[in-house]
Amino acid sequence: MTQAAPSSENATDAQSPSLHNTVTPDLIAGALRKTGYRATLSEHQGRMQVRSAAQGIGFFVAFGGAETLAATRYSDFAFHCWINIEGELRAGLIDSWNQTRRFARLFRQGSLMILTMDVLVAGGVDENHLCAQCELWDRVIQDFIRHLKQEAAPAPV
Repeated sequence: MTQAAPSSENATDAQSPSLHNTVTPDLIAGALRKTGYRATLSEHQGRMQVRSAAQGIGFFVAFGGAETLAATRYSDFAFHCWINIEGELRAGLIDSWNQTRRFARLFRQGSLMILTMDVLVAGGVDENHLCAQCELWDRVIQDFIRHLKQEAAPAPV
């Protein structure tokens, strides 16, 4: 007699990490804290977000993929860093970032330069994956700072 293998949904292996098909602001704040960041929950225009900072630059996490506006669980979220532009941007600054970087995109909206990175959790991710996304965001911000400094440096003669 053969027995059917337990489905992954019903498996109770204590060593298996639990997978999240959706996330909450509290869960993402916890992942940020676990990776060494401060994280505070706030409400903006009726929606929850998480605020923090990396490399001295403030950012926030916004949530999407909710079935209703009143939802508390989300299938995706995005890291956002908004930087006020003072003066003029060098031509090609934004395009050069987007052409040479993966994972995050940069764009201009009025007097703001916005760096953003989307994270999809549909299909299931564990807590380690969420923490890894927080660490990746930190790396993106480090690369962004280097990109800005590189772009600001005078060209060699």
